[in-house]
Amino acid sequence: MKSKLLFIFGSMGGGGAERVLVDLLSNLDYSKYEVDLCLIVGQGVLLPEIPQQVRIISLWESYTLYYKIALRFSTIFRIQWLFKRILKKRLTDTYDVEISFLEGMPLKLHAIRQTKARNITWVHVDLFSFHYTRNVFFKREELAAYNQMNAVVSVSKDTQLALKKRFPLCSSKQVVIYNPIDIAKILRMSNNTKVIKNGVFTIVTIGRLTIQKRMDRIMRLAARLKQDGQNFRIQLIGDGELKNDLNQMRNELSVEEEVEMRGFIPNPFPLLKNADMLLLCSAHEGFGLVLCEAMALGVPVVSTKTAGPIEIIGDNEFGLLCEQDDEAIYMAVKNMMENPTLRSNYIRKGLERVQDFSVEKTIRDFDVLVAP
Repeated sequence: MKSKLLFIFGSMGGGGAERVLVDLLSNLDYSKYEVDLCLIVGQGVLLPEIPQQVRIISLWESYTLYYKIALRFSTIFRIQWLFKRILKKRLTDTYDVEISFLEGMPLKLHAIRQTKARNITWVHVDLFSFHYTRNVFFKREELAAYNQMNAVVSVSKDTQLALKKRFPLCSSKQVVIYNPIDIAKILRMSNNTKVIKNGVFTIVTIGRLTIQKRMDRIMRLAARLKQDGQNFRIQLIGDGELKNDLNQMRNELSVEEEVEMRGFIPNPFPLLKNADMLLLCSAHEGFGLVLCEAMALGVPVVSTKTAGPIEIIGDNEFGLLCEQDDEAIYMAVKNMMENPTLRSNYIRKGLERVQDFSVEKTIRDFDVLVAP
């Protein structure tokens, strides 16, 4: 008999957690599982990539006035009736396991349901350094939600440590399951285009255009490299609320030719495969999925020191780590640009490292987690 699973998530935008969810759902054994995916908002560019075996249930089609009123009632007046009403109306089945696959609102709605299912939640970010979820919970509600769970899954050891620092009174079982890296899929998608010829040293950075990702650092890095007379190009792949601000910054620093704002690209792997290096300059990362994707394609990586990247890269063993300032980022990138032997070494080491995060291992860990 199949186990009936419910995943609760936000919406299917183009972020890292969304891609992780797609890869996890794409690799589940549907002879063992019947899966429903409850989306808070049934939108997003990755929605077509959800496997056909998964039934999608949307609470709202957009962030409607009803949603905003329900959130305000919950966070300010501690009245959950409006959320309970929509959950009861949309989710009518009984599940063996319920999984909120993201911190914040998915966890909040998961906890409000209070069913007899086995309850599991996922944490994708460093909640100690980047406690972005606090505004959707009233006082002590977030800790209470975590304590309702049978298990709390963090995507890296450092993310788990951050969670323990943020919520030292969390009594739920805590485990680490790394994000799945579907190496075969990445390789297949990277070849799904014509040959790309860059002509100059090309740096790719991929991420949402949000404060967390600190894409402003990319613009200042480009200006510094241009001032040095370096021959380079930076391809910035992603979209978000800071797009206009970053475009303005690019113009003010006169790096329009050096920094390509490529927007969201459903398949960034051909561009990544043909890059000379990947740069991740986030202020906070729970895992750093794009680092592993670059490693799988034989692209050396540079990253600022945050929870996930530190764990993936180690002590500069599988790539270069740098501090959270413009000078450190510049020196690390310049070192990678000017040292082909270093790049070759990190290409080889990265290909070895990414095997530790294979999708097969993640699925095995998931199966154990949800087993009766």
